[in-house]
Amino acid sequence: MGTIISLINLKGGVGKTTCCVNIAGEFANSHKKVLVIDMDTQANASVLLMNPVNYNRKILLENENNNSENNIISKTIYQVFRDEIYDEKKFSFDNTIIKSVIKINGNKRMAQEPLPNLDLIPTTYHLQTLEQNIVNYDRTKYIILNKVLKKIKDKYDLIFIDCPPNIYTATKNALYASDFYIIPTLPDYLSMSGIHLLINQLNKIIEIKEEETEKSVKLLGILLNNVDGRTNVHKEGIKNIGHRLDLFKQEKMVNENAVIFNTRISKTVKINEASGEFLPICLNSPRDKATGEFKSLCTEILDQISVNKE
Repeated sequence: MGTIISLINLKGGVGKTTCCVNIAGEFANSHKKVLVIDMDTQANASVLLMNPVNYNRKILLENENNNSENNIISKTIYQVFRDEIYDEKKFSFDNTIIKSVIKINGNKRMAQEPLPNLDLIPTTYHLQTLEQNIVNYDRTKYIILNKVLKKIKDKYDLIFIDCPPNIYTATKNALYASDFYIIPTLPDYLSMSGIHLLINQLNKIIEIKEEETEKSVKLLGILLNNVDGRTNVHKEGIKNIGHRLDLFKQEKMVNENAVIFNTRISKTVKINEASGEFLPICLNSPRDKATGEFKSLCTEILDQISVNKE
């Protein structure tokens, strides 16, 4: 059965989506069967993986004669929630999962489907209406996604959920459905300042899951992104993060096996260039240092999964 991992941080601008796309891309490039679920209303993961032309055509403009909001929503993760809230029964994995999501880029000479193992469930800005629409839903609000993902979990080695920078219903559903979560962050004070609050809020959902299912959700690790080890700010930030994680463990806020990943993703223009080409860096710059970092990170993630499942 596959492993579901959410990438979560309250702070925007820490590279959460970029990390999600590149981790998923590297695993798929290493012959793992991978699904990315985009739960952020900004749809950045969807656009990065599909490229803007395909996203607009497949999600927003397809079937122009029948391009109602309902038709758009039915092809995204939001339909999972509408099915529960309004008993619509329109969600279908066949209709929603975009198989082998990365297609040929006009500026790159590559196979039509360079990562055949990488699939996507996209999102749309309509997901931002979830909070107002779920107000009168009279059942447990946090188990909706979990019920659906049980049906496909065993078809993938890894499922990554890109969460929005908040702890509202979408993020809580993602966490409840997950086996583990990763916190991507920049190694500076502002990026780390909300992590204590984040973990406290996440633990409330984890406690509910433990009571209802006798299963937990563990922190795999904190991922340091966009690191410039030459700056004193980042050097001090890395020390501070280590100190904070030790305190979290002492207070039993996180599991003992949680780590700060040894692999740090360096600050480099190559990652931005890959995003500009709407490709994971393993395809855009396969020999770059950052590609090697994501490869090393993926090895650590597998090791952490193994340790935490024991």
